[in-house]
Amino acid sequence: MKETIEFRIPIENARKHLPAGLGVDLGGVLRVTLASEDPLIARIKSLEHHYHAKGKTFVHGWMIRRRYSRDELDQAKLLHVWPQKSFEPAGEECGTAYDESEACDYVISRIPEWEISGYRIPESIDFCGVGAVQVTSLYLDGRRIPRNVDFTRTIAGEIVVSSRVVQVFQELGLTGAEFDPVRLVDRNHEPSQDHYQLNVVGTPVELDSVTRAGSHPFDEDAYGRCPRSHLVGLNLLSEVTVKAAKIPKNDILITRQMVGVRRGLLRPRPLLLFSPCGWRAVKKAKLKGLTVEVAHLS
Repeated sequence: MKETIEFRIPIENARKHLPAGLGVDLGGVLRVTLASEDPLIARIKSLEHHYHAKGKTFVHGWMIRRRYSRDELDQAKLLHVWPQKSFEPAGEECGTAYDESEACDYVISRIPEWEISGYRIPESIDFCGVGAVQVTSLYLDGRRIPRNVDFTRTIAGEIVVSSRVVQVFQELGLTGAEFDPVRLVDRNHEPSQDHYQLNVVGTPVELDSVTRAGSHPFDEDAYGRCPRSHLVGLNLLSEVTVKAAKIPKNDILITRQMVGVRRGLLRPRPLLLFSPCGWRAVKKAKLKGLTVEVAHLS
């Protein structure tokens, strides 16, 4: 496996502190891609902490990428997958209802109401939110669902699949998934013939504590983590490791612990896992739209 980290760094920051000729100028922002073992990452980490202490940021964006050989994917005992494309409006904006009565109310951060140029900005609260239950069908604007992919998701993490995915799962007897037709608000709430919500059923699996999550690659504090063990962090930072003793024999699984945050329309999401059989079926059917990584067992 080859792991790289892509950083987006303002040109003025890079010119002051990083070697000349590094990265690609995107117009005021430098794209710097480094192997995870590159010693320059330690320098960027130190600079980020230095800037953060002054209320600023050295890095304005980042992305971790992992590339695997065919053998590594073929030999994996479990695979972590997620839809590449997201879209909006989310289900809640289209009439999808959630029961929040059992949602975790742990507050991660609170920004009080403030005013700028005469405009009042309301209070903003980030909280855990795990435990909310979708109580209606998924209502979406069918015109906004991405085409030419079989897996996609809303910005709220609601996973939408094509009718082809449903067909493959049913024909091969793959387990762990249920599919409900998406209701189309642009067609008088008619059930879609082309798109379905993916609902994973069965007992969620337990993440091992070696799985890292946080706000950014240099996050070493507890921000975004729920003390009730619901949320492990804002973003996933490492490969996924789950506890082998508690894995049900399904072809598609989710983790009990989630990543993300409840903020506005955004909701925390579990991590999605495929068995080797499930992943082989996706590949053989040439279903599109998933990013895949090897997941590990402890």
